Amino acid sequence: MNLTEEAIARSHITKVIHRYARLARENCDWDGIAKCFETDGIYRLPDRRILSPSQAREVVRGKEAAFIRHHLTTVDIEFTSEEEAHSQAQFFATTEYEFADHWGYWEDTFRRQKDGTWLIHERTIVTEGHHPEGWSAKVYGGDALKMAGDKGGKEK
Repeated sequence: MNLTEEAIARSHITKVIHRYARLARENCDWDGIAKCFETDGIYRLPDRRILSPSQAREVVRGKEAAFIRHHLTTVDIEFTSEEEAHSQAQFFATTEYEFADHWGYWEDTFRRQKDGTWLIHERTIVTEGHHPEGWSAKVYGGDALKMAGDKGGKEK
């Protein structure tokens, strides 16, 4: 992949990561979230459940926040081939309960599609911490931190 092709691929990948962050809010567009993924993609939740992208609404466990915004800080993308890239996007989420409700990163594998765009093949949501009075704590409790495991996740 030459530098121009890589720049275009990075742009496509970053666009998908930001679209997901924009859509992951109250009254979520779950169909829009699913479109960020390949049809046969894998969506791994903080409690270790593995879902298809069409099941993405299960992330809220039937307890959707009245207000939630995901804010991205650092996005790192590494190409493993011309057809695949791995990324890690750090985030924190603001909810009606707490400004810093929960935080962590999305660990993704992207694949190039036949039309040249890139979609998420696999996403793992890693929650490194959450406010004990926040939405994440109310919905997931300690389960949200299990994915962080040895990566240092703990309540603050």
